[in-house]
Amino acid sequence: MPRIVKFFETTLRDGEQTPGINYFAEEKLEIARALADMGFDTLDCGFAISGEPEFEAIRLIARNVHNAEICSIARSFPDDIDRAWEAVKDAEHSSIHPFISTSPLHREVKLGKTRAEVLELARTAVARGRQYTPNVDFALEDTTRTEHDFILEVIEAVMKEGVRYVALCDTVGFALPWEFGELVDDVRREFPDVRISAHCHDDLGLAVANALTALMHGAERVDTCFNGLGERAGNAATEEVVMAIRTRRQNLDLDVKVDTTKIIPTSRLVARLSGMQPQWTKAIVGANAFAHGGGVHQDGVLKDTRTYEIMRPEDIGLPASDRRMFVGKLSGRAALNAQLKELGYELTPDQLARAFVLVKHVLGKKRVLEEMDLRQCAEAAISPVSDEMIKASGLVVEEAD
Repeated sequence: MPRIVKFFETTLRDGEQTPGINYFAEEKLEIARALADMGFDTLDCGFAISGEPEFEAIRLIARNVHNAEICSIARSFPDDIDRAWEAVKDAEHSSIHPFISTSPLHREVKLGKTRAEVLELARTAVARGRQYTPNVDFALEDTTRTEHDFILEVIEAVMKEGVRYVALCDTVGFALPWEFGELVDDVRREFPDVRISAHCHDDLGLAVANALTALMHGAERVDTCFNGLGERAGNAATEEVVMAIRTRRQNLDLDVKVDTTKIIPTSRLVARLSGMQPQWTKAIVGANAFAHGGGVHQDGVLKDTRTYEIMRPEDIGLPASDRRMFVGKLSGRAALNAQLKELGYELTPDQLARAFVLVKHVLGKKRVLEEMDLRQCAEAAISPVSDEMIKASGLVVEEAD
């Protein structure tokens, strides 16, 4: 029986830290409802101490979203933790998530604190949170650049105070997958009862790989953002982690309880409210995720989609018709024929051969074919004067197959 992966979905907090994004309270509520309806376990809704608008937005979500756990993060200071609890206490399911930087660089430059001081702040943060709720998680910011022995010291201290999850954070996307896997192994070997959440950033493009590696080594939960939003290069993309697990669940012996058919609607909601569209070639949710441009690929997909697609559009909430064949300079006749059929043209093999030549000629003059270009080429190919047109242009028509 595959193990079900839990999610700490942080689109509303770490995702909003993407430079240029600023959600209003009602927008955060709309996204929170979409995420909860998909089945994500815990929603990281914001940083309550950061200001009144953020506090009110978190509290609005806590009072209106009942099918997911509602969380606020907090620095390891009493006022932060108290404020976080005030924001989420009205939720049907609530949690708080203090954190502190543990790496030498962060301790010395950012915090100006010793190892002993950081250790005590971590311990007392969990202890204070536990006065409010048993659902207290703790994150070691910049874990992957922290001394190994100090990681273990901090984890031991917070576990003694009753922490629920310990988040191992690759805050700056520094770790390589095997390093992150070894870290998870080492922590679990030292503390067999620890529950680990993996928080991975994408500075080297390894966030999803690191998150999956952590799960394979025994982490129970992953922190993710829709559309790969987040600081700098973003966090592990929610949709990529979900579909990697769902698509390869037999190999990973993992699964998700998330409704994958809502991935596209939620991705588009986040894109609309954030003002940031995913890149066209973005995995899963990019505009070209089910688009084919090369003739060999197009021919294969037209015969059997499994030749070049490992998922179906329907799996993530797209209609099958969203699979697209782009007619370009590398396309073949099969793709052109499919496109023209969609436009209502049934061409004979000879007509298709002439249309193919005309299309290639047009593509020598412009980058992208528009519908009118295709229609004009089809009409010209059907026309009795098409041979004269082609001959006058100096083009050569290959014999139809």
